[in-house]
Amino acid sequence: MKRLAVLLIGGLIAISNLSASHAAATEIEFSDMNRNYWAYHEIKFLTEKDVIRGASGKFLPNRTITRLDAAVMIGRAMNLAAQGETATVPADMFVSTRGYQEVMASLEKGMFALDDGKFRPNENLTRKDMARVLTVGFGYEGTGQSTFTDVPPTFPYYSYIDAISANDVTTGYSDGTFRPDMPVNRLQFSIFLARIYSKPLEYSVKQDGITLHKVRDSEEAISLAMTYPKATVHPVSNSMVTFSEKTGDLNQTGIHNGVLIYNGAENYITFSPEFFRPYITPNGSSGTLFDSFIFLGRSYPEGEFGVHVKNNANYSDWLWYLNQTFDEAGGLNNLNEAAKGLGKTVNVYIAIPYPKMEGTFMDLEGNKHTNSMTEREKIVSWYIEQTEILWDVAAYENLHFKGYYWFSETMGHREDEKMITKISDTIHNRNRAFIYSPHATSSNFEHWKNYGFDGAYLQPNTFRLKIKDTEARLHRAFLQAQIYGSGINLEIDQYGPLQIEAGLENFKQYIDMAHRYELSGQSLIFYQGVGMVDRMIKYWNLPSYNQAYQLLGSLAY
Repeated sequence: MKRLAVLLIGGLIAISNLSASHAAATEIEFSDMNRNYWAYHEIKFLTEKDVIRGASGKFLPNRTITRLDAAVMIGRAMNLAAQGETATVPADMFVSTRGYQEVMASLEKGMFALDDGKFRPNENLTRKDMARVLTVGFGYEGTGQSTFTDVPPTFPYYSYIDAISANDVTTGYSDGTFRPDMPVNRLQFSIFLARIYSKPLEYSVKQDGITLHKVRDSEEAISLAMTYPKATVHPVSNSMVTFSEKTGDLNQTGIHNGVLIYNGAENYITFSPEFFRPYITPNGSSGTLFDSFIFLGRSYPEGEFGVHVKNNANYSDWLWYLNQTFDEAGGLNNLNEAAKGLGKTVNVYIAIPYPKMEGTFMDLEGNKHTNSMTEREKIVSWYIEQTEILWDVAAYENLHFKGYYWFSETMGHREDEKMITKISDTIHNRNRAFIYSPHATSSNFEHWKNYGFDGAYLQPNTFRLKIKDTEARLHRAFLQAQIYGSGINLEIDQYGPLQIEAGLENFKQYIDMAHRYELSGQSLIFYQGVGMVDRMIKYWNLPSYNQAYQLLGSLAY
């Protein structure tokens, strides 16, 4: 955990988001801070952990933080307790003084220095003070190579500033200065704490339940794990956050094993009950391979439904997709017949196309509406209403409509963040679940619960045969899923006969990692192109396709 958001010490505070306890958690109650404030989720995180409290119902983000308040906050965050080991009690601190215990605990740890025997609690916390707090509190070590023009090696705080620089905590200012005496405000200090404690401070490498290593850097942990045949990497809980050593079970989604079924204009497969049976039960057994089916259309006849330059979809295009989905020859009806024939009931999710951000929206009467967040929300609400009507009319006996799947794989636009929380409210008001599957480098994935999703399924994105670091990417994805409580999207490309040998070796790594990290029993979804499982069955006589299906079947229950 190196590049902490402590870029605040370099004067740059990047915008990031944290995972909260639940999508429906109550809002923080500061009159000067609402959900649209750019650092809302960081403040919410610390408020829920009782690390920060506002004054008179306000957070006062731009108020300079005092040394006393910083000691109190870091004490709460690190769960520090004074042990009575400090020989000198500051002349300006008394047992009855607010924050006395936290100040004494931080002094015992060496995080603050006294000035002429005084703590000076009401003075501003400076950037050099912050450097000392970080270095001592988190055990950073320097190299003696930092060259800030205003921090010579003889400067009393040089070792602390050098340590946070060596650990990539700060690069200072663009003019080569560090500005050690500049004060830090409440917002900056809060973001610093939130971003540190939302991620692990340590990572463990385990095999057969035995801890082999504990290190502070996640990439180092992954490299170490790769030197063992069956090792896994796990986040180590800290004083504020308890991390699971498994991926999320996501009970609210109802998904044990889910599969993505593409049924837009990109689909070339004719659906039938026979198509779906091998998805539901493996090898004709009574077990269950996939209990949940996620229908999604990547494209419509004239364009794309995702975040794409070719997304010019209007109401008629969204309606085209619904008709395609609910058609008697479509996926839902044939899945229902397959489930009925096997005596099973399966869950269904239906994807919501991404409402375009540019161009007008044309409704079914030919009227054009200027693109805005309101119009984007309106087409989604209309789509949900139409989906519910069509579902009620269809009355599938062996399908359970569990919820909706958000087609976009990232939250890169601020407007999308605002819009998605409203969409999630609409969906939850209908007692439906809401899920999505972010790609490996998706913006704000860590924030998925705060957006209102009931489940997120992280894509490792390592099924392309040109990728050479498959094992590391898989470890990385499973580690992120543990940290943020998400599920995993297992992946296989739609390999043809000339690719299947190499593709099988790639898929073996996915399945091996799934078993190493005990994914069975948690919640997963499966990407298979348009219909790789169907191809496995059709080419059953070819050993590599047969083996791929057997590997997939090892996840059945």
